Amino acid sequence: MTDTAVFPDLPPHYYLANFASIIDTVTLRYGDLLTQEEGDWITAFHDLPTNAQCLLVRFLSRKGHWFREDKLNYPEIDNLPHAISSLAEATFIDIERTPPFDVLCSLLTKPELLSHFDVLPLDKKSKKADLIEEIATHSPTAEPLTFSCLHVRLDVMPIFLLLYFGNARQDLSQFVLSDLGIQRFESVSLTAEVRLFTSRDQMKDWLDLSYLSEQYWQLLEKKDKHALLELSKALPFTTAWPPLERKRQRLINQLAREQERAGNIEEAMLLFSQSSLPPSRERQARIAIKQADWSRACEWVSNMLANPFNEDEKDVAARIAKQLAKKTDFDCPVATEHLYEALHLSLPLDARVEVASAAHFTEQGWTVWFSENLLLNALFGLTFWDIIFSPVSGAFLNPFQRSPRDMFSSEFYAARQSAIEERLIALAQQTQEESVKQRLATFEQKYGLANDWVVWGYIDKEQITAALLSLTPPQLVACFERILFDPKSNRAGHPDLFMVKGNTCQFIEVKGPGDKLQHHQVRWLDFLNRHHIISKVLYVEDANKSPRSNANS
Repeated sequence: MTDTAVFPDLPPHYYLANFASIIDTVTLRYGDLLTQEEGDWITAFHDLPTNAQCLLVRFLSRKGHWFREDKLNYPEIDNLPHAISSLAEATFIDIERTPPFDVLCSLLTKPELLSHFDVLPLDKKSKKADLIEEIATHSPTAEPLTFSCLHVRLDVMPIFLLLYFGNARQDLSQFVLSDLGIQRFESVSLTAEVRLFTSRDQMKDWLDLSYLSEQYWQLLEKKDKHALLELSKALPFTTAWPPLERKRQRLINQLAREQERAGNIEEAMLLFSQSSLPPSRERQARIAIKQADWSRACEWVSNMLANPFNEDEKDVAARIAKQLAKKTDFDCPVATEHLYEALHLSLPLDARVEVASAAHFTEQGWTVWFSENLLLNALFGLTFWDIIFSPVSGAFLNPFQRSPRDMFSSEFYAARQSAIEERLIALAQQTQEESVKQRLATFEQKYGLANDWVVWGYIDKEQITAALLSLTPPQLVACFERILFDPKSNRAGHPDLFMVKGNTCQFIEVKGPGDKLQHHQVRWLDFLNRHHIISKVLYVEDANKSPRSNANS
């Protein structure tokens, strides 16, 4: 028997209340950026009867702008015909019996198409798409349908959601997750003065680029290589607005990589040259190497080594430098010796290799937790919780954020440098017992609130206590400083297991048969050992297949 979560019942018109919250916030914060048409729409919406408001929000929450009246099924909406007529009278919708041909074909099922065009000599065995093409060749006269089609005149949802959430990804379902208690969020300061967009052009450009990004992912899923390559032609020009330019450059890197894979090297290089974000410089260096353009390759690698965007780019540059040193007189950085110890064990892998390894160390007297990207991140999130959710301008645009907008960029540290440095100094001066007390107090106070750094349910007070009593405050400060240097990259690559025995702790990265260390994992293992935090890599063979004597651990 399994436990089933019990969620509260939502009010019948919950979605209307949520939509009203959106338009109220949008009006307050962006009223000056709305068009006359959008402003009039909001005014007219407030004048609608409740049942008409509910039906319109239902329409706006669905895909497309056309709907069949005979398919509407909203038991919570009283007097549906009255709601429809109210929307039509207020010119929110049009009621049609002869919609455009493409709309008609999308609304009708295949059997309905055959029935509606029964005068035509159609192949009943054809797929719907082929049937539509066949019908179109006959240029049929539009015949009225037996039911009404409802057309929403103005789809305000993309603009309103963009202004409310600050992105084109979230929608009204976010409210539902919150209303049901599935997600709970920290209370943050949201004022009219703090907003993302300052002009209508910014809003349009953002939506256009979001649409282009969505096309990219759809075409990638369809594996439509030709259309993917053509998408590069639709890229907008450079913009002076940093948030949009970063979004543009991320898409540029993706499209440039597609051009490179297709062998269109000149097009790829032209695109990569328009981006300063990784892996732009890496790809240009690798392309130059393939072309035996050694001087150009050396220039790119030298730039990456001298001014790396992040640790990953520096690591990549060092690896490419080794290749160049074999072909040129490039001065390759001296490779540092790895500091971590490698263990080898043979265990019966009847379960996941991490589970088997944890059981082995438990037998050796260790108390073991699964800690991969959980423990250090949770300690970071608990230590800096109030700073993460502090009211920094532009950091929070809606009440459903797990972290500030700049959390995973260099701007996070820069915008809060004074507060962060004070916290690190205070942490370094604390006793371990004081550190435990403060972190557990935050744990209890904030339990369940969404935070990108704390995964509730996978981290507990016992693990936090054990970590804080076995890691010294200076060691914690060092780990946090590394995370702060590059939050996006350094929140990953942490070892799989954390364990304590007495006053000793250690991290273990587990590798099963055929598995290899990743570069970001190597960096963390070396870093932890450099700060005298015992961290090892454990290579496990399946004793069921190739028995081998166990190593001491």
